Amino acid sequence: MDDLFSAPARRDERRVFTVGELNEAIEAALQSAFPAAVWVRGEVRGLKRNANRNIYFELHGASRGSVDQITVAALQWDRQKFGLEKYFDGTDPGLQIRDNLEVCVQGAVVYHPKWGLSFKLVAVDPAYTLGQLEARRRETLAALQAAGLIGRNAGLSFPVLPLRVGLVTSVGSAAEKDFLAGLAAAGYGFTVLRADCRMMGEQMVGQVTGALRALGAAGVDVVVVTRGGGSKADLSWFDHRDVAEAVARCPVPVVTAIGHEIDLSLADLVAHHHCKTPTAAAQDLVDRVADADRRLRRAADGAALQAARILGETRRDLTGAAAALGAAVVAQVRGRHERLVHLRGAALGAARRRLERAGERAARAGLALEPQRLLASWPRRRSDLDRAADRLDRAARALVVARRGRLDHLAQKAQWLDPERQLRRGWSLTLDAHGRLLRDAAAVAPGDRLVTRLHRGQIVSIVESAGDAGQD
Repeated sequence: MDDLFSAPARRDERRVFTVGELNEAIEAALQSAFPAAVWVRGEVRGLKRNANRNIYFELHGASRGSVDQITVAALQWDRQKFGLEKYFDGTDPGLQIRDNLEVCVQGAVVYHPKWGLSFKLVAVDPAYTLGQLEARRRETLAALQAAGLIGRNAGLSFPVLPLRVGLVTSVGSAAEKDFLAGLAAAGYGFTVLRADCRMMGEQMVGQVTGALRALGAAGVDVVVVTRGGGSKADLSWFDHRDVAEAVARCPVPVVTAIGHEIDLSLADLVAHHHCKTPTAAAQDLVDRVADADRRLRRAADGAALQAARILGETRRDLTGAAAALGAAVVAQVRGRHERLVHLRGAALGAARRRLERAGERAARAGLALEPQRLLASWPRRRSDLDRAADRLDRAARALVVARRGRLDHLAQKAQWLDPERQLRRGWSLTLDAHGRLLRDAAAVAPGDRLVTRLHRGQIVSIVESAGDAGQD
């Protein structure tokens, strides 16, 4: 390239191209350099479809830091002519060309005077892309196994009643509708916390991993990750290491329902278990709740039968006990009645005998009270009464004299012991706040209120200290 500009040609030797001639020369040079279609591999960027249904994208070097790129044109008539439409509309089961996907494509290097250099797409090698995806998948699987994440989520205990469900899917998608319809048809009280996520593409990785962390911390019983079918390239996003690790490390069981029946992503492998379809995932939860419901009903029926049996046995026991109690009461009443009859006869006999004895004593008393006998003994009884009266009079006078002397002695003693006499002599009385006489300094404490009575007046004081002054 340096040689072209090292020695400028003289004016009469140079060749001057017109724009058209230069375009023709470039086109001829490219046709000479690339007489047939060539294969190129790289990463798809900026894929778009214009109003004429033509598709354009840039093919970049496989390294993200590379600036190498070429514009690829997948024109509508070329896609139809070479059977390429299936790689763009999603009808091919293995590959759908999209951004950030590494592909190997065949095309013609063409130059257009208006649009410049481009690569006209004529063929796609799906085996190359799928092989790259499979190699990446195997590398990720080995890393998951080395980290001990295979079987980690499956080791979690699945709730008996998984009624609080976290759902990771694209809101409004057929997968979401099928899953929610399956839950609603069962009639159980499911609560669903939805996380709206892209289910393919670069944004999908961050959204799905964030949703799994958020739902795991939200207290749900189980998380369901679901999306409908798609190409293997589309579903390969669920082989992404970050997505698989987020599923494996989720603190609650994760159920996946991704793609078709034959699809098995790494997210499926590390989940608690996977289902074939969103409807099957919903039915899995419904079946678990229905099984718990049946077991609960059987337990309730068994408890009711057991209670009925116990009640029947108790009723029979109570009936027998009531009969035995009735017989015992009858026997007791009969025995008490017989005893009462016996006691009544004995009481009547005893009363009769006492009346007879009382009659005899009354008869003897009547004889003793006969007037003739009373009159004959009256002089003697009158003399006895006079002598007894004289003795009683002498004893009463002697008792009065003795008691008067005793009273005089006590009066004199009381006069000597009168507190007022002691107060006049200089003694005092100390009382506590309740008016009780104090005899011991230990009965008061500092701060107590005391009243000291003197012969004239009284003194109120507060105790500063108290203690034993010692004994002589």
